[in-house]
This record gives sequence, C-alpha cells and structure tokens, in this order.
Amino acid sequence: MLFTNNITLIMIGIFFALYFILRLNAAQRSSFIALSSLLFYASWYPPALFLLFYHTLLGYYASRTIAKNKSKLKLFATLVLALLPLLFFKYFDFFLVQFDLEALGLVLPLGLSFYTFSMLGYYVDIYKREIPAEQSFIQILLFVAFWPHLAAGPILRAKNIFSDILHRQKLSLELITLAAVLIAAGLVKKLLLADNIGAYVNWNISYGIENMSMLEAWATILGFSAQIYADFSAYSDMAIGFALLMGFRLPANFNYPYRASSITDFWHRWHISLSTWFRDYLYIPLGGSKNGIMRAYVNIMIVFIVSAMWHGVGLGFLIWGIIHGAMLVLEKIFSRHYAKTPLFLRWFVTMTIVVVAWSFFRLDYADASLLIQKMFAGTLSFEDDSPYYIAVLFFLLSILVLDHLCRFYKVSKEGFAILNVSSATLFVLALLLCCALTFSGDPLPFIYFEF
Repeated sequence: MLFTNNITLIMIGIFFALYFILRLNAAQRSSFIALSSLLFYASWYPPALFLLFYHTLLGYYASRTIAKNKSKLKLFATLVLALLPLLFFKYFDFFLVQFDLEALGLVLPLGLSFYTFSMLGYYVDIYKREIPAEQSFIQILLFVAFWPHLAAGPILRAKNIFSDILHRQKLSLELITLAAVLIAAGLVKKLLLADNIGAYVNWNISYGIENMSMLEAWATILGFSAQIYADFSAYSDMAIGFALLMGFRLPANFNYPYRASSITDFWHRWHISLSTWFRDYLYIPLGGSKNGIMRAYVNIMIVFIVSAMWHGVGLGFLIWGIIHGAMLVLEKIFSRHYAKTPLFLRWFVTMTIVVVAWSFFRLDYADASLLIQKMFAGTLSFEDDSPYYIAVLFFLLSILVLDHLCRFYKVSKEGFAILNVSSATLFVLALLLCCALTFSGDPLPFIYFEF
C-alpha cells in the first residue's frame, strides 16, 4: 500500500471525499473507517485480511478475559497467541533452512509487526488497569486495521486511539495546515529523496563493493542513511497527516534524528513509537534501572537484541542492535565526561557510529565488513569514469541537510507534531514539493514494509 501510488492516492481521495460529505455520526464514522481500512488492505493482498480478523477477534474476547480476571497466565497465553502469526511468517523459513529443509518462501504480511505490537501493548495496558477493555468489535477492528498506520506504523497506543474515537480532534485551520505540511513533507522525502537516492545506492552496491574507493564507500552508506530516514519518516509523516484529517492525533515518529548528539538522543528521535514501546513494555517490565546499574545495562542490551530480532533474521541485524545497545551503555558509564565534550564532536562521533551500524542493517555481514574496510582503509583515488555514483549522491544528501535545518514541523514536549510557523520554511517546503512532483525517482517499496 504505497501512499505515492496513483491508485492508492485515488482511493485516499475517494475516502476523504466520502468521509466529509456523508456527515456520519460517531458510530458510523468508526464503521466507515474500519471497513475502508479493510478495503485498503485488501487492495494489497485479500487473503491477508484473515490476519486482521484474527487479531480483532483475539482482541475482542481475550481483552475481556484479562479485564475480568487479572491473571498472569491468561495474559501470557494471550501474548503468545498474538505473537504466533508474526513469529511464523518472520522466522519459520529461517528455522527450516537451519535443518536443511526447503524454505517455503513466506512473505511477511504488510504491517503485521506494527499492528501486532499495537495489540500486545493493548493487552498489557488492560492487565495493568491503565485502560478498560473495549466492548465494541468495530472499535477494535478500527484499532487493528486503521489504514494510515497499517503498512508501516507508527505503532499505535490503545489509550490514544480509543480516546480519539470518543473525543475526536475538531478540524481547525491550524490542524488542516499541519496535516498538509506533514503530507507534503512525506511526499518530498519519498519522491524526491528516498526514491532517487535509493536507486543510486542500489546501483553502487550491485556493481560491487570490492572495487569501491574510500569516497565511493562513504557516499554509498551515507546515501543509504538518507534513504532509510527519508523513506520511513515519509510514511510516518503522511500517516500522521491523514490521521489528523480524521480527528486522530498520533504522536510524531521522527524528530530529525540526524541532529542527535548521542546514541541515546538518536533513539529519542528515531522510530519513536518503537523505542517508547520497548521502553514501556520490555525495558521497564525487566526492571529498568531499579535493580542496580549492572542490571540496567543488561536490560538495555536485551532490548536492543530483541529490537534487532524484530527487524530481521541474520548476523547483520544482530550486530546492528549490539552496536546501538553497547553505545548506550558506554554513554551511561561515561556520561559525565561525555557531556563535557564539544557538541560538534559529540554529533560527529554519534553520526559516524550510526552510519557504520547502518552498513550491517543494509548488507549481510561479509559485505558490511568489506564496506566498512573500504570506508576507513580504502584507496583515496578518484576516477572520472568511475561506475559508482558520488556527485549525485552528495547532491541529494543536501536535501536531507535542508530537511534537518529547516524542520518543516517541530515536535512538542508531549511528543506530537506541531507547526513550524516560519514562512521561509513553508516556502522551502512548497519549492521542494514542486521539485518532488517534477523530478520524482522510480517508485521503490517503502523499506519498512519488510519489517
């Protein structure tokens, strides 16, 4: 379900036209959004609707059971049942290969990880008596299948969604403007930056890492760093913008992560819905920092290893998670000394670590190791007839810099996107949107559709 796909855009246009024309009451609006969400999902692969109904039925019956009887056993059983489809599609082929059996070639259903994690949080919140069990089947279906977030997040929190169902944000000029800015920023990031830069990154990698110079290796991995941010934050921005137009206020999922001056700060800015989910539903239940500093370090490593497993199977993902977890631990150990380091140096070190770690995220272990070797010990020569793209990658990286400098929207202390009222910023965004619509690259699937 590509937001930039012409058919999807037509479907979105029809949805909002009907949504505003029909003048539905609260119950009718919920039914309309839920059924429309099923239609959006069916446009990708109709059989996958069974998974949406599975989670909806489980949520409808299991949540009531948990609410009536605060039993850890029932909670655990519900969490296992909720995780089973995700574990099957994500890891079954991997285990078949380990036993020298032929893989089935399973394709991960679109958005399964995101709505599974949303439901896991829902069950835990009910168990902790933070929210009541929802009594309406349609409202639970809306929560599971809510079309703006369905394919690639952000991960929803039940208390926000069910609260907005009852007390929807009334549309105002400010909210409409914010939604327009978010959608426009998403289109710029996806069409102008992610799709264009992704094509050059893919070309460089496919041509071969072994012959890259140092500059070519850095251009390639910096390009991927820009691609994955632009691609994922583009979807999140548009999802939050579309949700706003329906009266649902979703928290921001990105807050200009490449401005971060520490790995800790990076994870306060990157995929915020996932990092806060792991904090609330894994790190804190493990004990957080309450059981001593060494236990806190172990909990941090557990969180990032689980995060790596959530993203994918393979040594590369595991190393990516360990790098981030280890750096968070080191930052806590040397926090006093690190805080005295000049800001620019902290930013430079942080970005170097993030970029190096992306190598293991994008490539398998062998290729990532080779690319890093080229980045730090490669030749400095540059050939005019090089088959690798450098100049165009660095030019496109300037759009990422512009995004982080202008900040087309800001994030409030409460974690929600708010307008950046600078007229200069809005002018730059309008100019980039025109460029995006004129010079868009060949459409590439959203990277996080894989997760």
